[in-house]
Amino acid sequence: MPPALRRSLRVAVLVPLIALAACGGDDGAAEPAATSSAPESSEAGSSGAEETSAPELASGLLPADAFGPDASVVAVTAEQLQQSAVLAEADAAGVQVTPKDCSAAVAGAQPDFSDFDDVAAQAATVGTASVVEVLVRGGPVQEVFDQLAGAAERCPSAQVTSPQIGQAQLTFENLPVADLGDGAALLRNVTTVVLPDGTQATVPTLIAAALDGDRLVMLINVDTGAAVAGGTPAPAATDEFGALFEQAFEVQAAALD
Repeated sequence: MPPALRRSLRVAVLVPLIALAACGGDDGAAEPAATSSAPESSEAGSSGAEETSAPELASGLLPADAFGPDASVVAVTAEQLQQSAVLAEADAAGVQVTPKDCSAAVAGAQPDFSDFDDVAAQAATVGTASVVEVLVRGGPVQEVFDQLAGAAERCPSAQVTSPQIGQAQLTFENLPVADLGDGAALLRNVTTVVLPDGTQATVPTLIAAALDGDRLVMLINVDTGAAVAGGTPAPAATDEFGALFEQAFEVQAAALD
């Protein structure tokens, strides 16, 4: 991926940045996930007593074979997730959002993973498409869910402009989703970046989130195959993604309740 495009995506893609950072980002490769068990979780600020009083959060992640026989599944640490948020925040200096009412939606859709007591995540890649599953427990799960669930209503379309990266157009669209837990949402995000040479690159993303008590499960599908000049995104398989999201919710509920 061209460096200019990667810098643009760090400002504009928000939550999908998790997928880009976790699956082949600039800052080191993730460790391969064990085929017989879920990746280890990172527990920020949790005590030993808390670890023994609740199941390990990573036990609620999908098994590797749920992503299909051709998927390459790797563990993603809380530090890698948080690093993506730090990069987005650092690159946001001087960024202008139009309309101004969208500023909160654009700035707030990227979770701060240091706010949660426990984080577990993994990423599965097939070709140019990646699916990232994130489980968080404790902390502002309701706030993060509300930000994601309300993004399309608050800001169906926004333009992000920076002297360093040019322009990016974001659109959010609500999609049908199963009734899960204490609330569920499924959004399509399309980011179109204007590159320095005047050409465009378009990145389609699906984002699903569901509340389950003090836990939030997120599933993010991003296809970087169109992240080239003049790229045209292929239609996302929303039904397949929705079914995988339902499975992800059921697996974490069975393992952690």
